[in-house]
Amino acid sequence: MKIPSVAFHGIDRSFYPPEIKKLPRVQKRIAEVLFKSSTAKPDEVDRSWALDFLRAPSSMNAIEGSNDLSSITFRKQEFVPGADPLDPSARVQPIDDEVTVSASLAFRSVGYKSTSLPGLTDLGVPFDSKLGIIPNDVHGRVMSSDAGPGSLTAGHIAGLYCAGWVKRGPTGVIASTMQDAFTSADVIAHDWENNVPFLNNAHGVNKSTHLGWDGVKGEVEARGVRPLSWADWKSIDKAERARGEKKGKEREKFASVEEMLKALDA
Repeated sequence: MKIPSVAFHGIDRSFYPPEIKKLPRVQKRIAEVLFKSSTAKPDEVDRSWALDFLRAPSSMNAIEGSNDLSSITFRKQEFVPGADPLDPSARVQPIDDEVTVSASLAFRSVGYKSTSLPGLTDLGVPFDSKLGIIPNDVHGRVMSSDAGPGSLTAGHIAGLYCAGWVKRGPTGVIASTMQDAFTSADVIAHDWENNVPFLNNAHGVNKSTHLGWDGVKGEVEARGVRPLSWADWKSIDKAERARGEKKGKEREKFASVEEMLKALDA
């Protein structure tokens, strides 16, 4: 928000309740950032930007006689009556009002829609291609209409969980995905403590029968895949922090698996 000589207009505070301190951690942090605006004032600088919500692009308009963009027309929207703007399930509807904004450049940025991995359905893992998610119970437990015996509930596939955009679609920011991963991990730990069936224990046999890594180790090694241990991860973490320290930052991440493994073998 603090770009020199560039003003940020801030957002409509009506999207949020008066007391943002009572919001969940992720929503609170996003609100704090958005409400800061910038030190530069729109009428004092040549450049400014804004986040305009409840706008759906209806047309991109070209300069007459060319293919160059001149403006974009948006159809205004509103929340369905009674909807909570902070509820992920809140829906909007168009209204009979449009606005045209001058523009010479447009970017398509709608998030990454997950796709099914080859062979996933052969293993009994469902996938919703329309929504780009693995069907789950909101907490991350993978669901199927024919999960069979050993399920936590009707439809739960024993031992299968998902997180992130493949769980809820391409929405949210890094903080949202991070919190989502925490939730999924908590659910897995909760199920384990409550003796819920897992992959190698679909019929509720004693926990000692869980194979864990040993259950897939042979297949992984047969395919020539190199597994990394917790000690390996700590070595990579240390190397990334050392790289970052040289640049005055917390860490400098490796850009490829090959680069990461090379550092691990150094």
